[in-house]
Amino acid sequence: MNAIRQFIDRRLGRGDAAITVPILDGPLLPNTLLDEAEGFAPLASADNLCATEKGLIASSGGKVLRFGWDGRPAEELARFGAEVSALAAGKGMLAVGLDGEGVVIKGGQHDGRSFGKAGEGPQNPTSLAFLDGDTLLVTEGSARNRARSWRRDLLEKGASGSLWRLHLGTGQAVRVVGGLAWASGVAATGSQKVWLAESWRHRILSVDLASGAIEPVLSHLPAYPARIAPAAGAGFWLSFLSIRNQLVEFILREDAFRARMLAEVPEPYWMAPTLVSGQSFREPMQGSQLRRMGVTKAFSETRSYGLVVQCSSQMKPLRSLHSRADGVAHGCVSVCERGNDLFVASKGNGKLLRLSGEAREA
Repeated sequence: MNAIRQFIDRRLGRGDAAITVPILDGPLLPNTLLDEAEGFAPLASADNLCATEKGLIASSGGKVLRFGWDGRPAEELARFGAEVSALAAGKGMLAVGLDGEGVVIKGGQHDGRSFGKAGEGPQNPTSLAFLDGDTLLVTEGSARNRARSWRRDLLEKGASGSLWRLHLGTGQAVRVVGGLAWASGVAATGSQKVWLAESWRHRILSVDLASGAIEPVLSHLPAYPARIAPAAGAGFWLSFLSIRNQLVEFILREDAFRARMLAEVPEPYWMAPTLVSGQSFREPMQGSQLRRMGVTKAFSETRSYGLVVQCSSQMKPLRSLHSRADGVAHGCVSVCERGNDLFVASKGNGKLLRLSGEAREA
């Protein structure tokens, strides 16, 4: 019966074969708040953010930097041979995820502890969160593709992602959930249930760490969810890689076309979501995305976008911050709070943003 249903869906363009995309409406109604934000510091490939007493910690390629809250220039804390794909700070420790090499702990009582290099544990971490002083949660986007190859994993329709629990004292790595379509974000809730972002299925899951049971809590998102960070009032900030569009949804259902595109077309020119667009005339374009009278319209179809959403303690969207098709703060893959200020990493446009007074209960 399932095969018959899939056959009918493909013929009628419904169910999993539909190419419709939810609209940005309600709490997700577009605005220009990210474009209007204060520039905190330029940082090429700005990625993971962590707030500490001594300053804002951010990653850029294989470097981990610390920016002073008073505007002091960046201080390099560490440099690695692999790209830093995830960060988490807690109790004098800094957990660093290295793309293709696993996780290493810097500072604190577990200084030097590492996971993944011997083939055990997550190899390609995409996000980290401390459950307590001795336990670290890790999402691995894919067992096949590295974190930087997220676009390839989407076009290959990958589903080999996982959630791990690392015991820092014993060095034990336990896989809690597998078979995820790009696990990209995790956040602790103060109980045995945690929030998990599953990008290619456009949803947020509730995961029971004891049993491994999963339950969708936020589905049919109009964008690809990424990392999850704590927000004021026991809520959370949800960042996104980019928004979905119908052409990409259509291409995901055309296996032969995707195989040729991956084999024959350079990656920057794939018809796929990206962290920044409009950098080359050779990029794939659509009619409504073309410049009209020398202007790119804010409502154009776009492959890149800036989107951050504030959610309640139960992951209900409350409000959002946007950088639209014509904006200059795309690929906002990480956020963190300090006091009443919200800090955002725009990886697509290479800068750190500060939104004063935005870290508040919605």
